[in-house]
Amino acid sequence: LLTAIAFGVATASVLFYPARDAMLPELVPSEGLNRANAFVQLSQQVAFFAGPMVAGYLIKRFGVASAFPTGVLFFIGSLGALLLLRGAGSGHRAGGREMGLAQDFRSGLAAIASDRTLLLLLMLTALDNLFLMGPAIVGTAVMVRDTLHADASAYAVVEATYGVAMVLSSLTIGRLGARIGYGRLLLIGIAYDGLSYVPLLWCRSLPFLIGISFVHALAIPAITIPRTTLVQGMVSPRLRGRVFALVNVVVLGTTAVSSGLAGLVLDHVTAPVLFAWIGVLAGATGFLGLASGRLRRL
Repeated sequence: LLTAIAFGVATASVLFYPARDAMLPELVPSEGLNRANAFVQLSQQVAFFAGPMVAGYLIKRFGVASAFPTGVLFFIGSLGALLLLRGAGSGHRAGGREMGLAQDFRSGLAAIASDRTLLLLLMLTALDNLFLMGPAIVGTAVMVRDTLHADASAYAVVEATYGVAMVLSSLTIGRLGARIGYGRLLLIGIAYDGLSYVPLLWCRSLPFLIGISFVHALAIPAITIPRTTLVQGMVSPRLRGRVFALVNVVVLGTTAVSSGLAGLVLDHVTAPVLFAWIGVLAGATGFLGLASGRLRRL
């Protein structure tokens, strides 16, 4: 039963995030989109902190069973807030005649494939995630256990550091996008995202890992926020949901592949060496994007 519940929640999340990002341009004027995206992601990051704290209190005070009904109440509150967004989704519904699911899917893919800039953006997303996400998930745990010989609490501190840095970065990215340019900010973020991992080659202490993790995590909103803003501006309302769904597929798919590859590589090299190599490769991805005038001008 618990597995079925977890599967249902994950399935709903797959639908929720593309719909949320596709709907936002209907609620916010174009000049405020980047800041709105920053606030949306900021609220999500704060929830990642607050949720475990609330769950920990409930479980300690009332037992594990109390956490699930509380979660249901939060979901009901979210549903109520969504129902108050009158007119949301009208851009998609006004997009043209009704068509079957298969035809709708094919037409969406054809429209995406015809936009070379969008394809380049998706390819950079795939490459960056392929190089970084597996080491970030698997490599960090191996680094803490095998290199630093620390325990799970040390790993939790490192992960919490990511969250703090992302919250602070999100507060500034909302203002920076319009000044630097969303395309340039995204590409700088990708290059910085990779290169900031290279110093982990010399990591031999927990404070060093925490410091580098903080510096690295500052780059994450510089990628996710302008990328969302760019797609919202590049794609017609009828296709936004499909494109954001495809972005999710790219992110989740490359993350799964990257995690598997990271596990295989870690059988042969240490975590610091892995981070150095993938940092260079991911940084090169950002510089490759900066070489494209098409992306720099976004």
